Amino acid sequence: MFPSARSTHIASNEEVLPFRVEIVARRALQEVATLRAQTYGKHLPDLAAQLGQPEPADFSRGCEVFAARSKLDGSLLGTLRTHANVYNPLPLQASIELPHRFRGTRMVETTRLCVKGGLGASTVRNALFKAMHQYCLDQNVDWMVVAARRHVDRIHDSLLFEDVKEPRVYYPMAHAGGVPHRVLSFSPSNAEQLWRTHQHPLYSFIFETHHPDIDISRAQDLNYEWQCPDGGATVTYLPERRLMPRQPTNTAVSQPMALRA
Repeated sequence: MFPSARSTHIASNEEVLPFRVEIVARRALQEVATLRAQTYGKHLPDLAAQLGQPEPADFSRGCEVFAARSKLDGSLLGTLRTHANVYNPLPLQASIELPHRFRGTRMVETTRLCVKGGLGASTVRNALFKAMHQYCLDQNVDWMVVAARRHVDRIHDSLLFEDVKEPRVYYPMAHAGGVPHRVLSFSPSNAEQLWRTHQHPLYSFIFETHHPDIDISRAQDLNYEWQCPDGGATVTYLPERRLMPRQPTNTAVSQPMALRA
C-alpha cells in the first residue's frame, strides 16, 4: 500500500476475516454487475434492469471497484465503486451543485454499494467502508461523499457523515434512476479524532485492528495534483490502465506514476 502523510494511526490488534476485500479484477466485473442487479432489484427494479452488465466507470481511470469475497466458497458478498474527481466531476454533481467549500478539493464518491443479506452483512459493509477510508487516506482525499436514498442514509448517519447542504433534504439523482437521495460528506483525515471523541462503536475495528484480508494494493495511485473539474463538465470515462501492486516507499509522489495497460 502506498504511503500517506495522513495515515499515521498504528493498529495494535490483528483480526482475520472470513472473507477478503480487494480491488476487483476485470474478469470479475460481470459477477459484480450481477450482484448489483440482484441487490438493486429488491428496491429499485427500474434501475436494476440497467445494471446487469458492467458500466463504463467500472473500467475507468479514477474509479475503483472494491469487492468482498468469501474464503469458504469464493462467492461475492459485497461491492462498491469509488469515483475520484481527478478526471471527471463526481456522478452526483450532475444532479446537485456542491457548496463553495468543496471547490478545488480532492473528492471521492461512493456508488453502487451492494451487500448480500445474512448474519455477516454488517461486517462485510464495515470492511468495505474501512477499505474505502484507507483508500481515501492513501490518496490524500479531502472529502468522501455519497448520495444515499432514504433508509440507506441512516447507515451514513451512523458513520457520522453530514449533509453537504440543508439537513435531511433529498435530491433526485440522475445516476440512480432519478430516485431522491441525501448528499452527505465525511472528512477521512478527521475520522480518527471524530470517532474517538464520540466513542464510536466501530473505532476499534477501523483504527485499532489490522485486517490482513483487506488489501487495496492494486489501486491506481492518484497522488499527484488533480485538476478537480467542477460540476457540469463533460464526463469522459478514460480507458482502464492498471498499476502493478506497489511496494512500500517513503518517497512522496508528486507526478503521475507510470501506468501499465
